[in-house]
Amino acid sequence: MSEVTAAAKVMARTIQFFLRQQRLLLLLAAICGNIFFVYSSAAAPARLADYFQENWTTRDGLPHNTINSINQSTDGYLWIATWEGAARFNGREFDMFGRGELTGLPDSGIRTLTKDRNGNLLLAGSRGGLSRRSADGWHSWPAFYVLINAVSQSSNDSLWLGTEGQGLFQQTADGRRTQYRVADGLASDVIHSLLTDSHDRLWIGSGRGLAWLDTTAAEARFVPVSGLPAVPVFVLKQYGDSVLIGTERGLYIWHQGTVELFNAGLADMPVSTLLIQDKQLWIGTTDRGLLRYSEWGLETLSMAGGLPNNRILSLYLDRENSVWVGTNGGLFRLRDAPFVTYTAENGLVGDYVRAVMPHSDGSVWIGTSQGISRYSATGIEHINLAEASRGQSVLSLAEAADGSVWIGTYSDGALQWRDGRVVRQYDRTSGLLANEIRAILPDASGGLWLGSGQGLNYLSAQGDLQNFGTAEGLPAPFVMALYLHKDGRLFIGTGGGVAIRHPDGKITAVALPALDGAEYAFGFTPDPLKDILWMATDRGLVAYDLNNGSLQMLGRNVGLPLDKVFQAVVDRQHNLWLSSNRGILRFERSQLDEILAAKRSELDYELFGEGDGMQSAQANGGSMPAAAMAADGGLWFATSKGASTVQPTTLKRFAANIPPVVIEALQVNGVTMALEQGLRLAAGANRLELQFAGLGYIMPQRIQYRTKLHGFDADWVERGSNNSAEYTNLPPGQYQFSVRASYPQGEWSAQQANFSFVIAPYFWQRPGFWLIFAGAGLLLAGIMLRWRLNTLRRREQLLRWQVAEKTVELQQQADHLRAVDKERSELLEQIKRQAQDFALQARLDALTGLANRRAFDESLARECARARRTQLPLCLVLLDIDHFKLVNDTFSHSIGDEVLKLVADTICRHCREEDTVARWGGEEFAVLLPNTSVYAAEDICQRIRLAIMQTDYSTLAADLHITVSMGIAGFAGETQHDKLLSRSDSALYRAKQSGRNRIDIAV
Repeated sequence: MSEVTAAAKVMARTIQFFLRQQRLLLLLAAICGNIFFVYSSAAAPARLADYFQENWTTRDGLPHNTINSINQSTDGYLWIATWEGAARFNGREFDMFGRGELTGLPDSGIRTLTKDRNGNLLLAGSRGGLSRRSADGWHSWPAFYVLINAVSQSSNDSLWLGTEGQGLFQQTADGRRTQYRVADGLASDVIHSLLTDSHDRLWIGSGRGLAWLDTTAAEARFVPVSGLPAVPVFVLKQYGDSVLIGTERGLYIWHQGTVELFNAGLADMPVSTLLIQDKQLWIGTTDRGLLRYSEWGLETLSMAGGLPNNRILSLYLDRENSVWVGTNGGLFRLRDAPFVTYTAENGLVGDYVRAVMPHSDGSVWIGTSQGISRYSATGIEHINLAEASRGQSVLSLAEAADGSVWIGTYSDGALQWRDGRVVRQYDRTSGLLANEIRAILPDASGGLWLGSGQGLNYLSAQGDLQNFGTAEGLPAPFVMALYLHKDGRLFIGTGGGVAIRHPDGKITAVALPALDGAEYAFGFTPDPLKDILWMATDRGLVAYDLNNGSLQMLGRNVGLPLDKVFQAVVDRQHNLWLSSNRGILRFERSQLDEILAAKRSELDYELFGEGDGMQSAQANGGSMPAAAMAADGGLWFATSKGASTVQPTTLKRFAANIPPVVIEALQVNGVTMALEQGLRLAAGANRLELQFAGLGYIMPQRIQYRTKLHGFDADWVERGSNNSAEYTNLPPGQYQFSVRASYPQGEWSAQQANFSFVIAPYFWQRPGFWLIFAGAGLLLAGIMLRWRLNTLRRREQLLRWQVAEKTVELQQQADHLRAVDKERSELLEQIKRQAQDFALQARLDALTGLANRRAFDESLARECARARRTQLPLCLVLLDIDHFKLVNDTFSHSIGDEVLKLVADTICRHCREEDTVARWGGEEFAVLLPNTSVYAAEDICQRIRLAIMQTDYSTLAADLHITVSMGIAGFAGETQHDKLLSRSDSALYRAKQSGRNRIDIAV
């Protein structure tokens, strides 16, 4: 700005020297007043439509929806003046201050908030109430009994107050008051606005024009300002040596005695409030919304663009450069946010976005449920697919080698867009398995992989079409994601897991279900630093080692707050971003490496949502690509309400703000106490809770805190985003509580909030008490010792003859007791042996010697609980002897019993020590195989089946042959193990129905 000012001064001197004409000087004044809006040496501000919008109403805790004035106190609180009191906002909640003894206000209606020369907050409004809030508390003056519209302070500490109908009041530092009205030179007794400029002139905007007063003069003389219409002047702002004048009929500028219309576009505009921000001018109107004059020209924001009401009453720029707008319909804020979201309001063809694809030309293609939009530096344009797609519902996007774009639709197959039109289309009539194309992947040979809801298709460069389904090895036909590795492996994400198609054409499955039961694979992302493929699944993020095929789950086990994640993106700083139904997660690269190396057990994350610029925290998945990185490093995410984009490097800019922190409340044993430094708490204060707040408004929900209770904590305690600290059973003593705040990735505030207090001891906790108590105790002990010795001497004689008398009697009793004790010991030993025999018999099958049903149920419950806790596999096998009733009927029940013994012995010989084998009932057996996958269980069962079938039973009966059928079920985390039994029993039933002597595996 110094360059602008210098240039303006040189221009002024030059023109004044050559022309000396008053009209040119007036024109120059207007140019000087406006030049800061058209000159910029820095980057342009964001467009008004790109600002993130938030609003608060009475539903959010405001006492009233008319916001008369906004200000920020020196401690960082935001204050909002309403007709039902002043609301103090800490970013999370509002505290109310109205009439009463605390504020001294005669009425809760607050019309204006301003700060005096010392930074204290002045509140004025209904019934002439005037109060000051400072660090020392509240101070009020006698009421003026008229509505106060404006307050200003001159250099001699006089307060000037503009009223509604009783003119202008002056209140001196010693409390004397003087009133000025029309008879004293004012144009009207209605005063709307006041401004004390740098020359100590008091500018007075009245109901009929503008005047100024020299506040340093001995006598008051109001100088009217000509060149303005005789209409209300609602707002006055100083800029340099100029004054901006907002009136009922336009915005004017006063410069060196001359008044001109500020801008032709603002003629007759009813200007109610103004805000100057760098090279921008924000203009609030009485009925036409909010305007901004900047390098982008004159922009307008109205109710159609999200403003809660078109009547703007106040504007304020806080310390974090957020613009707060007071309207007749609530509090509204415009600010930069990490995320920018483009919706139908910004030009997208639809809000429900399924795919975002950066193009090599620098643009970003956005596929929605209503068509495609293309975002570029020139804006957003619509790609019309009506000639080939009736619904124009887009699921997937991919760029071909020639720059054309392949578009996967919901109901019209795959379309190729080139040179402004659809040049090719493939659908079910062309041989595709389905018209629902969720994933598209061109390969280096010119071929095209198409993932659909009914399987995978491959279209070669020559036009040949191949189809792949479950018969070819896919775990499920629903294909959502594709990734082609440089070695030729094609990774296929389906609704039933991940499959890999190898260069030789063989398709193998990846064992995802072993990782917390993961099934759906929504997206693939190769890591640029490691040979890892990140897989987004319905149980978290999976790291797949591309070299050895090992898998590692990063889900609930490392602290993720959710299960389903849709698409991972690695930014240029190599940090990882992850989309989900509940927002966008961000992970630091260093922590990811530590987790993969087993050097860390918990993964910290940042979760971004609606408060960070997203219109909806619900990201979309199941289409490709659901998230991607553009050429400029920006990350794009498909959401249910538009396409959200974030530039990771801007996060440091938001973290650069260090929010001040305040201690807001103290509760002792559940009772709220006043926050007085050095507060002395009574003995028995065994539960203290201190509540605090970081006064930052950009990301208040993610402000981080650390606390230290000096006298108790050895170091700072990290509190995360929790804004309270609780202490129990603190010993008596002096303490000081300190708290700091920061934004994520930001520095901790050098300024810390402190609160000191003392916990008084009980009388028995005082040192003097224990000295007296110790002395009294010693004296009493001496007296008692002397008394005791005398008593003992007297009793000694008595005891001697009693001992002699009782010795013989006791000897006889001892002999008798020894005999009784021996007899009781022998009886107890016999009972113990019998109890053990009974317990063993109750848990074993009498015929086979195996565990019975009761023992097996206990083992099943125990092993299911262990598998659920350790995430290790567990299999249950139910085995049934085929046609066993025929054995009993043909050869006798005794032969049948011998068969049962042989089968039981054969099963045990093929099982491990840790396995549980039980007779389930009749000819059925059950086998519990811990730490055994379904595939390993199948191998074990095959060996058992063959061994039983090949056993020689001729010693029991000629032509006796025995076969068995088996059902296998793997533990899938069921909370009720009866479901595992049911699935194994169903598998056994299928095995018997399929011809017996075979094995079936439960799905």
